Amino acid sequence: MYSIVETGGFQYRAEVGKTLKVPSVAEAAVGSNLELKSVLLFADGENISVGTPVLENASVKVEVLSHDRTDKVLVVKKKRRTRYERRYGHRQGYTEVLVTEISVAGKSTKVDPQVAVRQRARIVALAKQKEQGNPLTRKEKIAADIAAGKTPKPVRKNKFLKSVKEG
Repeated sequence: MYSIVETGGFQYRAEVGKTLKVPSVAEAAVGSNLELKSVLLFADGENISVGTPVLENASVKVEVLSHDRTDKVLVVKKKRRTRYERRYGHRQGYTEVLVTEISVAGKSTKVDPQVAVRQRARIVALAKQKEQGNPLTRKEKIAADIAAGKTPKPVRKNKFLKSVKEG
């Protein structure tokens, strides 16, 4: 069961128990609950309901887990032969939310409490790691992903190193 919701000018696929990184919601405190009313589509496996433009009697409830900023994007302006060059960076803010409930026309599904506890623990662990300033090792990232219910990425084999070792 999933739904497509619109927030901050972007559309997201919301599934119960999954986390979303949406544009900053400044008025929401960490731990508070929000209700997203702009549900564009709802699918429960058999039926698909599409709104025109939004569905009536539909909402997605989310819990605010954290506020943060993305990695820095560097912007470079340069004009050749004029000694003009400017560099600056930008970090976009986001709010990480956990989808706790999807309800449409009397039907509703809620998140398993254990999933919510795991997601909150993951956020606390990442915050502690960020305070220490030590980056997570690959094993720690995989362990955090497994605890969050995600499948780890496969190891990418470097073809160049193989050819150097063989030859």
